[in-house]
Amino acid sequence: MISAPGKVFSAKESSQVEIMMGTFAEDYPLDILIAEDNFVNQKLIERILTKLGYQTEVASDGIQALNLFDKNKHNVILMDIRMPQMDGFETTRAIRHMEVEQPYIIAMTANAMSNDRDECLQNGMNDYIPKPISLTDVISKLKIAAEYCHCRK
Repeated sequence: MISAPGKVFSAKESSQVEIMMGTFAEDYPLDILIAEDNFVNQKLIERILTKLGYQTEVASDGIQALNLFDKNKHNVILMDIRMPQMDGFETTRAIRHMEVEQPYIIAMTANAMSNDRDECLQNGMNDYIPKPISLTDVISKLKIAAEYCHCRK
């Protein structure tokens, strides 16, 4: 349990408070790239990740994402599917052909049908988050990504 002046938090609340205090990123140290063309969605996912304690990079299309990944070798990429110039599928395939340590790629898409998830996995993505994005989904997927990347403190 966590306490604050005049308040004692339950176990569930304690977990949420710890997350919001930024300790999540300390426990799950990941280098995250966001590939998202929609400005509002960029800001939403950035805000969620900032609250978790992460500093991220953002690419507005697949070409920018490839350039940033090539330069900084992020170990997690949150990849929108529908982007201009190069979509998330093309970008993922290009990354999968690189001879580098492969990142954990999480698709972010408004397409939430079961076959959409399968299509993402068939195109080389490791996981899938439906839009609108929730804090719970992000936390769950980042924990899995940290295990995959061996990035757990």
